[in-house]
Amino acid sequence: MSFLHVLSSEWLKTRRTTIRLIVFVTPIIYPIFMLWYFSRYKDPSFWQVKIYGGFFEVLSVSLPIVISLLTGLMAYQEEKSGSFMNVLTGPVSRAKFYFGKLSLLIFAAIADIFLATFLMLLGMRYILNVENVHYDLFLQGALLSLVGSLILFSLHLLISFAFGMGASIAIGGGGFLVSAIIGATVVGDHIWPYIPWAWTVRLSQVPMLLMLKVKHAFGMELSDLYVQELMKGIIPASICFILVTLLGFVWFNRWEGGKSYE
Repeated sequence: MSFLHVLSSEWLKTRRTTIRLIVFVTPIIYPIFMLWYFSRYKDPSFWQVKIYGGFFEVLSVSLPIVISLLTGLMAYQEEKSGSFMNVLTGPVSRAKFYFGKLSLLIFAAIADIFLATFLMLLGMRYILNVENVHYDLFLQGALLSLVGSLILFSLHLLISFAFGMGASIAIGGGGFLVSAIIGATVVGDHIWPYIPWAWTVRLSQVPMLLMLKVKHAFGMELSDLYVQELMKGIIPASICFILVTLLGFVWFNRWEGGKSYE
């Protein structure tokens, strides 16, 4: 069975499940809520900077709990459909099964994050009437949010199958708090490159350094700082994603369906 068939099969498994509800509804509801909020918060001073910061901060802080829920639901679905027998004895190799589920999660995240960002940009232009919208920087923010969260998909997929949905959601809840405190406040200014749950928040905020309002406020060129902050997050995020993904691959190949969370 080809990888595309595996991916298609994994998507069909989510039919009539909460997974599809989350994937389809969240990227529509979220920008609507943010547009409503900023329509009541019109402040000509740094308005676009505040919209950018608020939109990506809430999005990236929420990702740990959303990812933990999606991966947990996937594992729970496989358990209930035959105590993981489809995984252990099915025609699909465990490697394809693992990468199929991981790829489906990442593709869903790509679609959701960029759809939410596109809708937000449309709302800013035609509802909030923001002038000179920084489309490129918002799209950069969407991409960096995705890059920073990749490790969470690998990590929570492994946790969900090894220890269950409850453990995944519990760790996701802790990650939510860590990302809010370390990623979104000055508390984490010096330690965030070492905290995976802070990478999404910090990376998503980096493009703000290229906004004209921010440059004028600091009275200096911030391109060097922009590159430095990118490297602080992208390098550890990429390396750790590869390592955790390989760890998950090895673990799935040796897994015998044991319920280590019972």
